[in-house]
Amino acid sequence: MKIRTLIKILLLITSALCVISTALQLPVLELYVKPMTVPLFFMLYWFNVKKPDGIFLIVLVLCFLGDIFLLTDIGNGFIYVLLSYTFCYLILFYYLYKNHKPIDYGVTDIVYLVVFFIAWTYIAYEIYAMTYQAMGGIKPYGVSYLVILYLLLLGAVFQYVNIRSAKSLWFLIAILNFVVSDTCFALNRFYIPSIEFEIINSIYQLLAVFFLVQFKIASPISLKMKNI
Repeated sequence: MKIRTLIKILLLITSALCVISTALQLPVLELYVKPMTVPLFFMLYWFNVKKPDGIFLIVLVLCFLGDIFLLTDIGNGFIYVLLSYTFCYLILFYYLYKNHKPIDYGVTDIVYLVVFFIAWTYIAYEIYAMTYQAMGGIKPYGVSYLVILYLLLLGAVFQYVNIRSAKSLWFLIAILNFVVSDTCFALNRFYIPSIEFEIINSIYQLLAVFFLVQFKIASPISLKMKNI
C-alpha cells in the first residue's frame, strides 16, 4: 500500500472519529483523536510536494495549537485559540499577495462581486450582532477575528474570480470552510448552544485544513478564458 493511500485512510478514520466524538459528546475520545488530524494533514502535504513551504508549515502548526488549546483546560485557553487562528488567517493573506495577478474583471464578474460583497457584508454583520453581547471581556479579540475572516473571504473570492485557477479555487473553498466552521462555533458558544452547530463545526474545520493542503499542491495555471 502506498504511503499516500495509507495517510488518506488514516485521515478518514480519525476525521470520522472526531465527528462521532462530537456527536456523541465523548470528550475523552476527541482529546486523543483530534490532535492526530493536523499531523496527518502535514504528512499528506509533505508526501505530495518536492519542497515543503516553511510558511505553510507554520499555518499547520497554528491549526494544531488551536486544537490543543481548545481541548485542554489551561487558563485563558480560549484566548489562545483565537490568537492561534488569528495568526493563521493573517499568514494566509500572504498567499493572497503571493498569488496576486493583474486585475482582469469583466462586466459579469463585477456584478457577481458586488452581489457577493453585499451579501457577505450583511451575513458578517448578522453574525456580529448575534454574538457581540455574549463575548464579554473577549470582545476586542472576537471582533478583530471576525474582521480578519471577513476580509480574508473577500480577498479569496476576488482573487478566484480574477484568476480562476485550481489553486485559487482550493484556497477559496478552504476559507469558506473556515468561515462556516467558525460561524457555527461562535453561534454555539455565544448565541444558542446546539449539538448541530458543534457537529458542523467539527466537519468543516477538518475540511478547511484538507482544502488548504489541496491548495498548496494544486496547479497555479489559470483556467480563465482570455478575450481574443
